[in-house]
Amino acid sequence: MIKLIEALKLAIENERNTKEQYRQQAREAVDPEVRLMFEHLARDEEKHEKQLVEKLQALKLLYLED
Repeated sequence: MIKLIEALKLAIENERNTKEQYRQQAREAVDPEVRLMFEHLARDEEKHEKQLVEKLQALKLLYLED
């Protein structure tokens, strides 16, 4: 169970880092289409992050109940 929790924490951190990279690329983009693409990708990463956080919270609750 602990390994799964650690894996989820790592995945969350990866999503956050990738989201920030995409946001930085969007800020630096000169082409509006490229900027929109990176903004869209950042939003996708944010959704993934939220999903993983929800899974982590649920898993922690289950782990505490055992």
